[in-house]
Amino acid sequence: MATPDVVSSGRLVEIKGQNNVLVEQLKDPLSRALGECKNFYFVEIDTVGRVGQVLVSINGSRGRLPLLFQRDELEPGYVFRIVKDTVTRFGL
Repeated sequence: MATPDVVSSGRLVEIKGQNNVLVEQLKDPLSRALGECKNFYFVEIDTVGRVGQVLVSINGSRGRLPLLFQRDELEPGYVFRIVKDTVTRFGL
């Protein structure tokens, strides 16, 4: 299910995934982290592996950034900090 979110900067962040619970859990921290950037982002959230790791794939005009989180790392503040810092570091 695709969930487009207009963030404070007026840019668009589209977030989707097969697991609606994960999408809802990560929608706010992802939108906040990417909302300060000046690009369009398409984010896809998937579970991978046998232990339920979560793959957050961020696609922007400057490339793709896959981030892999363990289930116990999905705290909103942690996800926000990792996404924001990594996108800034790589200029995505």
